[in-house]
Amino acid sequence: MARNALKLFAFFSIKSVRNFATFVGNIAWFFNTKSKKITIKNIELCFPELSDPERKKLAKKSLIESLKTAAEMGAMYFWESEKILKLVERVENLEILDRAIKSGKGIILLAPHQGNFEMMRHFAASKTRFITLYQPLKTPELDALSVELRSKNGVEALPTTARGIAAVFRELQKGAVTAILPDSSPARDSGAVFAPFFGIETFTATLLSKAARKTGAIVIACAAFRSPEGFIPRFFAVDETLYLDDSRAAAAAVNVVIEECVRLDPAQYFWEYRRFKVRPKGEKSFY
Repeated sequence: MARNALKLFAFFSIKSVRNFATFVGNIAWFFNTKSKKITIKNIELCFPELSDPERKKLAKKSLIESLKTAAEMGAMYFWESEKILKLVERVENLEILDRAIKSGKGIILLAPHQGNFEMMRHFAASKTRFITLYQPLKTPELDALSVELRSKNGVEALPTTARGIAAVFRELQKGAVTAILPDSSPARDSGAVFAPFFGIETFTATLLSKAARKTGAIVIACAAFRSPEGFIPRFFAVDETLYLDDSRAAAAAVNVVIEECVRLDPAQYFWEYRRFKVRPKGEKSFY
């Protein structure tokens, strides 16, 4: 069923599936869903300067953009690479990536949930050898489908197990490229520290900075922003403090570049995560 649903969306143009997502999003907005509540709360926390109508307007746009990302997955998984890359309208700051590739070092793409991160995976794979990490699924059939779809068009998929992460580290030392989504909500007992994000102490994973120090890889932030006709991949330089053996300072540097990326187009950020779920001891939950 999952494969057939994706194939169905892959049959249509990007413009068509986006229009469908907009139609569904406008209807879904009238329902008080969990995603809607979390999105509004996160926007309220991060943009206190906005009025209540402005926050709700942004929240609605964000939920529609998230639906567009989901609707685009058929194309991202089933179209051939050449067809996908034709959706790239232009690339901003490509010299940052080119310079890192020429260095011969491994590259870690710091890729927040902004725009369509699967589009960025295809673009990176067109430039150099790309390895992607995926979360193994409990259902064997779905897990096999996930690996199959993520391994298309020259991408190598490895699981987020101890063995898979160790393999990625080895390949980074050989000059491979991978991407890490740095803005999930880690569990309290995971490798994470509190660091500022939009002025809020936010539990932030330390894997990215540790991987960079261990492998000598270069970290570049990136996002594939949605444009009217396709996508605009954009690359961002990161602050050197990201490489420091100071967990809080490194995590803060990660959050600074994520915030820079988000502020370029807040509607295209995935606000539906309970990003501020884990709070410092003594603080009440935001949710």
